[in-house]
This record gives sequence, C-alpha cells and structure tokens, in this order.
Amino acid sequence: MAISKRPMVGGAFYKGYVLAVGAGPGEHILNLMVMADKACALNGVTIVPEKYGALDHFKLEHVSGGVVVALIADNVYNVGAHIAWLFDFPSLELMDAGDIFRLTYTNVAGVAMNVYVNLERLTTKDGGL
Repeated sequence: MAISKRPMVGGAFYKGYVLAVGAGPGEHILNLMVMADKACALNGVTIVPEKYGALDHFKLEHVSGGVVVALIADNVYNVGAHIAWLFDFPSLELMDAGDIFRLTYTNVAGVAMNVYVNLERLTTKDGGL
C-alpha cells in the first residue's frame, strides 16, 4: 500500500544579518525582520558576537506599530567571542505583516565588533525576504 505525501505549502526560511557595533558605549539596534506583505512565525534565532565585551548585553523584542508587544529576552550577556546564544521558540513567535523582530545590543566595554544573527522563520513556500 502506498503512503501518500502531503504537498508542501510552507517551510523554514533562514536569513542572516550582521549588526556592526561601534567602539563607543551605547545601544545599537538592528531590526531583524520587517515583512510588509505577509505574516509568519519565528521558530528561533541565534546570536553570535564576534568578540568578548565585558558586561555587554542584548535584548530581543517583538515590535508592532512602534510598540513592544513582547520582550523575548532581556539582559543576556556576551559571555565570549564566537559563543552562540540559541533561542528556540517552542510555541513559535507569531508575527503579523509589518511587525518587527528587534535586537538591541548594549555596548558597555567599548569594543567594536560585529554581532552575527541567524533567524529561522516558518512561512509560505516562496520564503520571502
């Protein structure tokens, strides 16, 4: 007996981002995802600082219409160069069209670096940008 296959109507889509953190102390903001034309669900995000910055920390937020609707992570510290933080969303983070997923990195140590981010979302078959 043959087992029928379900047609794929959606799937995972991965996108990489880079946040350039300047040498001066302060907040650096990266809007990771802005999809104006469709909704999706975030499955997870990985944050990898290029260098160690003593007491540097970051937060992740879901922003809709300029308002923070969910604080996903807060005061997560940079514990070392190339050490990845993986946030897996067990119940998914539902994003409406036009919503923003935001990373705010606070540079305390004053070390210039890149912060690499990989975002996984579940979306329609064409993936999108």
